[in-house]
Amino acid sequence: MRNRFMTVIVTASTLLTLSSPALAQNAPRQAAPAASAKAAFDPHDLNGIWSRNNQGWGGGGTCRECGDRGFGNDVPPMTAEGEKLFNSYKPSYGRELGSAAAAKNTQEHIGRRRAVPPAQGTDIVNECNPSGIPRILLYPDPVDFLQTKDRIVQFFQWTSQWRTIWMDGRKLPGDPDFRRWNGYSVGHWEGDTLVVDSYGFDGRSWVDHFGYPHSDDMRLQERYRRIDHDTLELHMTLTDAKIYTKPWVSDPKRFKLLPKEIISYDGWYGILEEICAPIDAVDNFKNRVMDPAGGVTHK
Repeated sequence: MRNRFMTVIVTASTLLTLSSPALAQNAPRQAAPAASAKAAFDPHDLNGIWSRNNQGWGGGGTCRECGDRGFGNDVPPMTAEGEKLFNSYKPSYGRELGSAAAAKNTQEHIGRRRAVPPAQGTDIVNECNPSGIPRILLYPDPVDFLQTKDRIVQFFQWTSQWRTIWMDGRKLPGDPDFRRWNGYSVGHWEGDTLVVDSYGFDGRSWVDHFGYPHSDDMRLQERYRRIDHDTLELHMTLTDAKIYTKPWVSDPKRFKLLPKEIISYDGWYGILEEICAPIDAVDNFKNRVMDPAGGVTHK
């Protein structure tokens, strides 16, 4: 039971922290069957709301075929700097550190078997800091793709972030003075695959929920391919010579297209507002979730 608690606590605490009045209202409809996967589609049209959640808006966790919240289990060897950062990060997602389940599942990288209670963790997201790219792509909440001639904008429901992928032919900045949580991104089409290259990241974010590090020299390539009407597949490659001795190739991730019949909690079609508001964090997260998980109680 404790191990299960460690695996889900970040999800629960995030929902408690997010400022969304809609969460207190009626639960949404469950996801209706999407249009047939055999329906005609334009592989270059990614417009729509895509989700890695198996019940649309309303919870249920990541769909089985969509992949987990980790970048990938085949983690390259780390440099000395990478090992130092990795050991300093204490995630609260994954199998509990020292548990029987952690000892048993040795096929999983050690980074997936070291979760601690949030009160003992160092995840900066728990203090309402941005998750950054690629981590936010790994969360199961919906992503709204808005595609125009010169750009693609991704609106993420989780923490209400957005990110622009420029399609106007510009080049990535060489060494930007201003680093971004989501980096600088440019894209182009290679046949039916959208290729996105990103650079200029803030090195303080984590690669994924398991607390893998990256530096401000990280480069990320995403390859999106719409494999049928309802399914968008994503493959990523992370290159960061400061942290990893070779490129890290992700496990495949999949997104499912949400049909327009799906509504959000308040009856309004579209992604929810899930802003992580510090004003709510003390009562909703720290006192109710994080501290009790670490054995600290409040009267």
